[in-house]
Amino acid sequence: MGYFLLYSSRLCGVGACWRFLANHVGLLSITAVHHVRETLALSTLFLVFSMAMFMPVEWLVRARNGKAAPASDRFHFWFNTIVVAGSALTVMAFIGGAIRASLPEGFRSWMEERPLWEQLILVVALAELWSYWAHRLSHAVPFLWRFHKVHHSIEHMTWISALRQHPLDAIWIMASANIPAFALGVDLRPLAAFIFFERCYTVLLHSNLDFSYGWFDRLFASTRFHHWHHDAGEEGRNRNFAGMFAILDTLFGTYQPTVQPPKAFGPPELAPRSYWKQMVSPFGRDPVNAADSISRVNR
Repeated sequence: MGYFLLYSSRLCGVGACWRFLANHVGLLSITAVHHVRETLALSTLFLVFSMAMFMPVEWLVRARNGKAAPASDRFHFWFNTIVVAGSALTVMAFIGGAIRASLPEGFRSWMEERPLWEQLILVVALAELWSYWAHRLSHAVPFLWRFHKVHHSIEHMTWISALRQHPLDAIWIMASANIPAFALGVDLRPLAAFIFFERCYTVLLHSNLDFSYGWFDRLFASTRFHHWHHDAGEEGRNRNFAGMFAILDTLFGTYQPTVQPPKAFGPPELAPRSYWKQMVSPFGRDPVNAADSISRVNR
C-alpha cells in the first residue's frame, strides 16, 4: 500500500510529501496503515466483549431503574468503535510519526533505548494527562463544547451510552490520548492490551452500576466518580474529568467528592435524540449553552 500511495502521489505532483513520510515518519506509521484489519479486529473484539460483559452485569446489579438506551446510542457505539476509531488511529499514526521525525535524533535514540516498562509508564502518564486537559478544554471552550455536549445529554447512564459522542469530539479525545504514543515511537503492541483495558474501563464508568473506592476515589476513577461528571445540576459539572487516574482532578482542583451518587444526569435537552440531528446540531447558529441548560434542571 505504501508503494501505491507513493506512486500515486507522484502522479498528483505531491511526491515530495510522500517521500518525506516514507523516509522520516518511520515504521510505526507504516505499520498502522498496513494493519488496519488488525485495528478493526481489535475494535470488533472490544464491541463483542463489552456486550458480553456489561449487558448481563447491568441486568443483575443495575443501580437505577431507567429507560433502555435509544437506538441512536447503539449506532454511536458501533460507528465510533469500528469506523471512527479504526480510521482515526491510522491518521493519528501519520501525524504522530511526523512529529517524531521533527524531534532531535538524540532524543529519539534515547527513547528507543528505554526499557519497555519505562516507555509504557511514560506513554500512559502522558495519555492520561493530555486526555484530562483535552476533556477539560471540551467544557471550557465554547466551540469544543458544541460537540462534547452530545455526550453530556445522556439521561440514563448505561454501558452502551459510553460512546454517545459526536465523531469530532471522539477524535479530539482520542488524539490527545494516542498521538503522544505515536510521536514517541514506543512499541505499541504491548500497549494494545492496556488500551483495550482502558476502553473497557471507560464503558464501565458509564454503566448503570454504582460503586466507589471510598477515599481512593481521589486516586482512581470509579463509576460514582464519573457519574458525578454527568451530574445534571450545578454541583458536579466541570469536575471529575479524569479517565482512570482521579489523582489528576485531585491535583488540579476539580475533584468532586463521591460520598453520595448524583440524583440526575444530563440534562437531555443538551442535544437532540435523533442521531443525525446530533451530528448537525453543533453546527447550528444557537447551540445550547451548558450553564443555561444545567440551571434549568431542578434537582
